Amino acid sequence: MAEGTGTGTGTTGAATTGTVPPAQPPAVTPEVTTSTTVPITAEQLAAVKPVLQQQMLVDKAEASHAAAKLDQAADDGKLTLDVDAADALIKAVDAARDQVMDLWKRATDQLATPLQLGENPVAKAISARFSDLAVGEDSGAAKALLDLFKVLDDIGNALRRNRDTIRDADEEAEKSMKNAGGSW
Repeated sequence: MAEGTGTGTGTTGAATTGTVPPAQPPAVTPEVTTSTTVPITAEQLAAVKPVLQQQMLVDKAEASHAAAKLDQAADDGKLTLDVDAADALIKAVDAARDQVMDLWKRATDQLATPLQLGENPVAKAISARFSDLAVGEDSGAAKALLDLFKVLDDIGNALRRNRDTIRDADEEAEKSMKNAGGSW
């Protein structure tokens, strides 16, 4: 058996008597890997940027559309939740909104930091393009986070309006019932 394969048992050349102790598993040496970072070319970045921008616009449009539908349903009285369920949902939406804002605050400065690719014109151009992808005013990742924050805020506000409408209707029904001599 070849040494270092981790299989079989080795012999020392001495005779043994009695039972043979169980073989110990070989020590595991973690596999060492190395990775290299391959710089992206300006052409590759230019090819990817429109796709990323388009996907962010689609995602934003879908989220905005969903929020608008929720808002309209709340305004029309078609969204019905009991007060406790509404409070739980509002709490979850607000927590998600706050997490997005925290992420935006932490990431914006980091995303705006120019890449240190060198001092040549190509390196500076690539750095500028990455910066635009990260924090660009029209389509950057930071803008997408702010847009998501606004959508979540709109959803929370729609849920609050609906909860308040339900609470008001319940209070009005209770008052009417008591005025009619019933109990609630």
